[in-house]
This record gives sequence, C-alpha cells and structure tokens, in this order.
Amino acid sequence: MSDVMDDPSVLEPVGGATTPLGSGPTSEPPTLPPRAGRRLARPMWWIAAGAGVAALATRLPLLTHPRVLVFDEVFYATQGWEISRTGVEQGLTVHPPLAKWLLALGIKVFGFTPLGWRIVPLLAGVLVVVATVIAAARLFDQRGATVLAGAVVLTDGIAFTTGRLALLDGIVAAFTTSALAVVATTLSRPLDVPLRRRCEVAAALLLGAAVACKWSAMPLVPVAALVIGVLAWRAFPDRRMRRLELLRSLATVLILPVSVYGLAYVPTIINFDESAIGRDWCSPSVDCTAGLPTRLRETVANQRSMWRFHESLVPMNRYAKNASSWVFQTEPVGLLSSPCPSADPTCSSDDSPSVRRIIGMSNPAVWALATIALGFLLLSSLSRQSLRRALIWMWAAALWLPWIVRPRLGWLPFESARPGYTFYAAPLVPALALALAVAWGDIRGRKRYIIGAAFAALLVVGFAVLYPVWTGLPTSSSYLNGLVSPGR
Repeated sequence: MSDVMDDPSVLEPVGGATTPLGSGPTSEPPTLPPRAGRRLARPMWWIAAGAGVAALATRLPLLTHPRVLVFDEVFYATQGWEISRTGVEQGLTVHPPLAKWLLALGIKVFGFTPLGWRIVPLLAGVLVVVATVIAAARLFDQRGATVLAGAVVLTDGIAFTTGRLALLDGIVAAFTTSALAVVATTLSRPLDVPLRRRCEVAAALLLGAAVACKWSAMPLVPVAALVIGVLAWRAFPDRRMRRLELLRSLATVLILPVSVYGLAYVPTIINFDESAIGRDWCSPSVDCTAGLPTRLRETVANQRSMWRFHESLVPMNRYAKNASSWVFQTEPVGLLSSPCPSADPTCSSDDSPSVRRIIGMSNPAVWALATIALGFLLLSSLSRQSLRRALIWMWAAALWLPWIVRPRLGWLPFESARPGYTFYAAPLVPALALALAVAWGDIRGRKRYIIGAAFAALLVVGFAVLYPVWTGLPTSSSYLNGLVSPGR
C-alpha cells in the first residue's frame, strides 16, 4: 500500500497526476471528472459477491434448528411477533424498536417460526460480510487485503452466530458496517465534494438506523462526524468556505441520525394505546384517550426509563463479563446447551451425538492478533498522518471501549463498565478484520505470503472445529467440553 493510498487527505490521484488538497486560486473545490474512480473495480465486486454467496451458503443450512427460541430470541423474536400483530411492542421495552420492526417483517412473511424470526438476521449477516469487503476495497484498493478482510468476517464465530439468531447485535452490525463502507468511500475520493455530500447523508441515515436498533452504536456518530468534518474542512482553500462546509457537514451527520431515531418511534406514537408505554400511562379508572402531546411526552419519558434501566442493570448470567475478556475469548456465551431430542432425525440413531450447543465465540487467535493490529494502526496512523488508518482504530474504539470503561462523576475519571456478552461485539468484528488486513498488507517480501497462508489455515481450521457449536449441530457431550460451561 503506497503512502498516497494510505493518506488520501494529502493527495488524490487524478488522471495520473496528483493534486494537493486545498490548492487552487478560488474558493471552489478542485474539479474532478464526475464519475472517474467512483465505481469499484469489477474484481472487487466479484470478491464482494463471492463473499456474500459464501456467507449465505455456510449460514443458511440448519437455520431453523433448533426449533426453539435461543437465548435473547425469547425477548426480541417475541416483540417482533407482537409488532407484526399490533404494530407495537406490548411488553417491557429496553431497546429502541427498529431492529424488532425488521424482525417483524420476517415473521409477517414466514410466520412466528424459526425461519420467520431468523431470516432477517441471516440477510443482515450476509450484508455485514459484503459491506466489509466493500469498505476494505475502498480503503486499500488491494485485492489480497480485501479478500483477507472478508475472510475474517466470513469465518468469525460472533459474526456467524449473530447472523443466524434473532438478536439485535447482528442487525446493528449490518447498519454500522454499511456506514463504515460509506465513510470509506468518501476517504477513497476526498476531493469529490458531490460524492462526499451524498455519502454524508447515507452514513448519517445508516448510523441513525443503527442507534434506533440499539444505543451501543451511538459512539460511532461522532467518529463519522470527525472524519467527514476533516474532509469537509480540507476541501476548500478559502477559510470562510471551509467553515461553512464544515458546519453543513456536521449538521448533516449529527442531525439526521436524531431524525431517523425519532421516525422509528412513529408507529409507537400512532399505536400508543396498544403499547406498554400507553398502558403504563393509562389507568382503568381514568380516561385513556391520549392526545399527541401526551404521546410525545410519554415516549420521551420512556427514553429516560430505558436509560435508568441500563444504568441499574447488573446481569446475573455467568456469561456476562467485562469486554476486556473479548481479546482472548475466554468468556464465550453459551447461547444454547440442551439434549438432542429423539424426534430430531439427526439424532435418531443410537450412536448419534446427544447434545446441541450454540456458543458465541470467535477464534481466540484472530481476536488477539487483531487487538495487536489495532495498536499498530494507532501508531502508524499518527506517524503517516493517515486518516484511513485512523478511521479503523477509532471505529473499533467507539464500539469496544464503552463496554470496558465508562466515565464517572467521582474523583476517578473512569470505572469498569457494565458486564456484557461476547455477541455484543458483532459490530466490532469488521473493524478488527480491516485492522488485520492493513497489518498484513504492510508486510513486505516472502514473509507476507508465508504469514498470509498460515493465517488462512488458522481461519479454516478454526471454522471447521467450531462450526458445529456455532450452528447447534448435534455433538458428543465431550466435544469441546472445556470450552464453555453448560448453557442455560
């Protein structure tokens, strides 16, 4: 990867020449051919398509097994079913509604069946793989690094399991990874102002949708605003035009997500009387006709209730650990552990395996190496002044650090964050894949091919060994017995 490719905020290739950012005698941005370089090369599209097909081919089999609600599917699939019937969640709501609306679409088409509540997560998981490949292609423009980034997400156990179960995090990952690909597109052509402005809108809408699924995506909004703001500031040589462009860009990236979040609650406001919010407000002894001001006020009050819920929540499940354990995957979540039912045709023979397990974990070596790669990216982005490299580690930090530490008001600036589950890291996996791809791309000579082959073998072996406990295939009770204690 060349220095120019590493740092598009300094130079932009235009027709074989390079144009310094901010050059030119007028306040107009440098002119570029309107469509030159905007489209990915055809080989990159083939890589993205191949990765998507591979994701679908490996995750679709046995999607409807087990034919029971697994872990938090109990909550989210059920709420999706409620939305499909009444247009609103009727039980306790502790997360925004958009992801559950998407689950409701699958349930509406296929019924309240395993296929109905898992089809949307499956498609979201495929989108995560494809969007990672597109982001890598935009950032690196190097086939080997692009293939590696896609392969990591394709074979990662957390991306795999959240791409098959009705959990919120896989859907969040689809929106956040798509937003990452859009921001990467702006970095690939920093002088293309019309393209950047369209990408600003797209990234803001995608991040707003992610936050409307789960608040854990919220730290990505300032990261996107920072990167896009830097590009907006550097696009014009005139100081006044720079300020105006910066303000316009920041307004887009910061206001649109709020608008999308508000729109996600429109069905709740319309069906207020059917919702848990409306029932809590109403009492059998009073008139329960709620006007629009009341509906808006109570919906806003519900946001405060959700905040208090998460602030006071202390998970009692033994799999809930601080996110620092994600580095070595020492505390994977046992999403399912149950005897294989005799009625199941895959368990019918006397000598067949007798236990079904689904474990939310990745290849530990991948995460450990990716953590090292993130540190390398931090240092190299500073030494090379590379905004592309900085985007990757900032994206990862925004998704990881809030699960490790959180600000506090006491004399110490931080305290340990609330414990979480490994599958919360689903939106983080693409950033780890990109970090590994950058680190591998910086290796020179024969070592690069040797290390690449060894790492590919590690991915294949890890995928083959862990595939049964990612998909819930029947296994013997002793298979990977020491990996995780029996699930709930």
